Amino acid sequence: MLRVGIVHGRRIVEERLLARTGDVTIGTSPRSTFIVPWDRVPLRWRLFEERGGRRYLRLAADMTARIAEGSAVTAIDAGGAGAPARPIPLSDRARGKVTVGDTTVLFQLLTAPPPQPRPQLPLSVRRRVSAEIDRWFAVALAFTALLHVAFVVYLRQVDWPRRPSLEEVPDRYVRQIVQMPRPKPPASPSATPEPAPQPAPHPRPQGPIAQRPRPTPGAPHEPPKVDVSNIGLVKLLTARTADGNSPLTDVLSAGAVDQPLDKALQNVGGIGIASNDSLHNVHIGTGEGKVVDVKDIRGIKGIDGSRDTGPVAERDVASRLKVAPPVIEGGTADLDSIAREIRSRRKAIAACYERALKLKPTLTGKLVVRFSITAAGTVSAVDIDDDSLGAPEVGACVRALVLRWRFAPPAEAPVELSFPFVFQAAG
Repeated sequence: MLRVGIVHGRRIVEERLLARTGDVTIGTSPRSTFIVPWDRVPLRWRLFEERGGRRYLRLAADMTARIAEGSAVTAIDAGGAGAPARPIPLSDRARGKVTVGDTTVLFQLLTAPPPQPRPQLPLSVRRRVSAEIDRWFAVALAFTALLHVAFVVYLRQVDWPRRPSLEEVPDRYVRQIVQMPRPKPPASPSATPEPAPQPAPHPRPQGPIAQRPRPTPGAPHEPPKVDVSNIGLVKLLTARTADGNSPLTDVLSAGAVDQPLDKALQNVGGIGIASNDSLHNVHIGTGEGKVVDVKDIRGIKGIDGSRDTGPVAERDVASRLKVAPPVIEGGTADLDSIAREIRSRRKAIAACYERALKLKPTLTGKLVVRFSITAAGTVSAVDIDDDSLGAPEVGACVRALVLRWRFAPPAEAPVELSFPFVFQAAG
């Protein structure tokens, strides 16, 4: 170890104990071990150097030194020689000083003390990890871990059954699962056919059984009579009015319901006017009927000659539409202006009713329409609150018309209002 002190102008500027081995420099350079920023001090001078485990002192040309080893003191003046002196070896207990102008460097070599043992606390106060662990908890944890390891080792040694593939299934199992029907050998002509298995008799119900009349031997078999006069359309087709006529007389004389008869049958094939030539191949049975011409039946009672019925025209209908004043249920708007706008569109509303009136002449009733007028004057949220007509197509037509209406922008929107329409057929 080397102890160095810097004295300048009889004041100790710096003192340091250098425990590390190596060179010690002094000078004005910032890279020097001891920085001495005064005159006559070199830029960076290696004052002490170490070679082979021993210290050496190197003096510059303008330095003087005094070295004491024990009781012997040696004075060295390097300035008188005019050149740097040789390195001076220093003993382990050497001490002295080096003078450079007004700066004095004091040094002393010290023997490093032997390493001291690390202080340790007594065993009774030392921290022990074993003392901080619960003994019973540690035993339970170790036993659980050992049990898990043993169970995993056991599972890895067990030969678990593997699900076999279809190719690995033995044929005897396949034959037991899938019973293929065996083909029956063809029966030989000489072989006696086996009697068919008789079905099991059904249990007879308890109680008296109605006796069915047995047919008389030799009498012809007659099919059972069924009364069809009241089945389906037969009742309508065979009905008679008070005067004995059929209610279906001349129903289609003016054509079909929605188009003329000739137009309805224009695409039907295989229909023509019957003539004597076309009736030659008709076979007449043993009844009393005969083939007659048109001129032969004119005098028969109840048969009239043909007459021109004229073109078929669509039936005209007339209706009466009563428009009640609207009822505002929310918002603020000009009620008279809204009523005028609705009355101006009453013809379109009546057209919806008249289309349904052609199909049902007795149609009459009331529709209450509820709708909202937005700030822009458009209609939204149209609903039918009350419908006594019983014709959904009329309500749908009216709702579609109301959705296309436009009104003047209301003062306070939205405006909720209801509007009743009363429909009647004109007599």
